[in-house]
Amino acid sequence: WYQRRVRGLRRGSTATIFRRTLSRMTSIKNAWLGPLENPKYLKPFAIKFDINGHKKTWELAKTHDSVAILIYNTTRNVFVFVRQFRPAVFVKSEVGKSVPWTPETVPQNEYSTEHGLTYELCAGIIDRTEPPENIAAAEVFEETGYRIGVDKLDLITRVVNGVGTSGERQHMFYTEVTDEQRETQGGGLAEEGEVVEVIEVARDEIEKFAFDESKPKPPGCILAIVWWLNQQKSKG
Repeated sequence: WYQRRVRGLRRGSTATIFRRTLSRMTSIKNAWLGPLENPKYLKPFAIKFDINGHKKTWELAKTHDSVAILIYNTTRNVFVFVRQFRPAVFVKSEVGKSVPWTPETVPQNEYSTEHGLTYELCAGIIDRTEPPENIAAAEVFEETGYRIGVDKLDLITRVVNGVGTSGERQHMFYTEVTDEQRETQGGGLAEEGEVVEVIEVARDEIEKFAFDESKPKPPGCILAIVWWLNQQKSKG
């Protein structure tokens, strides 16, 4: 693994990022946009209703609830995150806007994944009838390689995401691990085409990391970090 210095945008400070799994995410090829056919994870629909004398139609999407886990390695005092390519983030970027829509033939193009990479908590969808804690423990192992017990997961809170479209619930947990618990390099399930890069951030850099806009991250990631910082302050 190697270390890289990055510049934080909030205070002009720097945050140190440690990578434990070398990146396999360099580019995507032959990209094009088209209508959604036979959706597996997101099912669009609409609700129609009357409110205050007005008839409304609201576009919605049925999605899975999820789990997310803030991981702290006590052996080396680092937080463990993941970095992934997110097509939705890529498409909203300036580069992503150039992807063609429903071309007659598959285009021969190539784009850097840098335009769609995000820094996130270890997370996963609840797609089976198991307690959220079980799914969270499984995701920690699959994505980061740490073997943990469900009894080592502390609930941070439950939040509602996608309030304008899906309203899915996310169960947010905190867990502490040691180097001895890491059995694999993680990286997600290769058989499902997952490509997950494991990222480590030093404890004394975590607040800078949270608000470093050059490292895109969802609000839940920032929320979990702020929760942890508040916990430390309450301990005096």
